[in-house]
Amino acid sequence: MKFKEKLQESLKGTIPKDLLKKLPSGYSVIGEIAVFRHLNPKISAYKRTIGEHLISIDPQVKIVVEQLDTVSSYRKPVIEHVAGEKRTQTIHKEFNTIFNIDLVMVTFSSGNKNERNHLVQTVSDNEVICDMFACIGNLSLPIVVNKPSVRIYGVEWNQRAFDFLKQNIEANKVDERYFPIYGDNRKSTPKNFATRVLMGYFDIDCNQFRCALEAIENQGWIHYHSIAPRGNLEQPQEIIEQARNESGYKIEVKEIRQIKKYSPRLNHLCSDIFVEKY
Repeated sequence: MKFKEKLQESLKGTIPKDLLKKLPSGYSVIGEIAVFRHLNPKISAYKRTIGEHLISIDPQVKIVVEQLDTVSSYRKPVIEHVAGEKRTQTIHKEFNTIFNIDLVMVTFSSGNKNERNHLVQTVSDNEVICDMFACIGNLSLPIVVNKPSVRIYGVEWNQRAFDFLKQNIEANKVDERYFPIYGDNRKSTPKNFATRVLMGYFDIDCNQFRCALEAIENQGWIHYHSIAPRGNLEQPQEIIEQARNESGYKIEVKEIRQIKKYSPRLNHLCSDIFVEKY
């Protein structure tokens, strides 16, 4: 039985019959915190009841929150407490990796789990990787934890996220191979050193893509994340064409992968782009 069906069955008589179909179809779990996203406003009066029920049936969950939005270029979540303990800090473990996180401070999508696994499986030994939007190590920490010969340079300009990144590097004992860089990646990204660049942010501009190209040593990969309408595998064509014309490099989109559903009408995509500079 699916989660929504279980919820409907268990909450019969507690929630009006006409609202049972408005119940959420799922949730994500980060550490001990269950996260609902964009609950139907019509069930707002029953959110605490729903949250308390979730805590009673999922032994991993001690706190339930709703993520209403993500704001600013710092990717700051807008979080509302629903049920359980009133805290937003937790420790999440995934792919042998420890993530210390505060959900009200920085974003961490459990829906990107498959992408983290994809990167761990794809990256070769001895690679040097640049994570231009490192946050707390969301995409890059599992790589360096599970690939003992890989080195990573992670750039982050949100001071709170950067503090968590340093804490997580220490917690995972990878400080000799993961080098955090504080600052705007348009100014702070090193040049001519990487075999692979991670761009795990949606509003990437031409200057940032140029910095990704400059970070590649001779040839390598750029993983470019974006949002596109459902059923439309769009690549960042305009940015790529401008970069190709200005740099003269060979820039080829090898694959466009769907990471997850972003909203009812949009998908989260990743373009795997191969770059040759000679």
